[in-house]
Amino acid sequence: MHIVHTYRGDLVVDLVAPDGSVYNLLNRSGGSADNVDQVFVRNVSSEVANGTWNLRVRDAATADTGFIDSWKISL
Repeated sequence: MHIVHTYRGDLVVDLVAPDGSVYNLLNRSGGSADNVDQVFVRNVSSEVANGTWNLRVRDAATADTGFIDSWKISL
């Protein structure tokens, strides 16, 4: 995934499965660095691959800005 953001330490990033299960990928870690340009590996073998998978990103602070530039999932 590639998220453009001025302070990655503010971000909470979750992968949301079709059944609503949430897999945390990033939880306000990464310090004061800019951007998230990273591959995450999670065991989602208990999930059905078909359906809509969502990436949920929350900025847990104020004053910084950003956007999701790209992401993909391989099941």
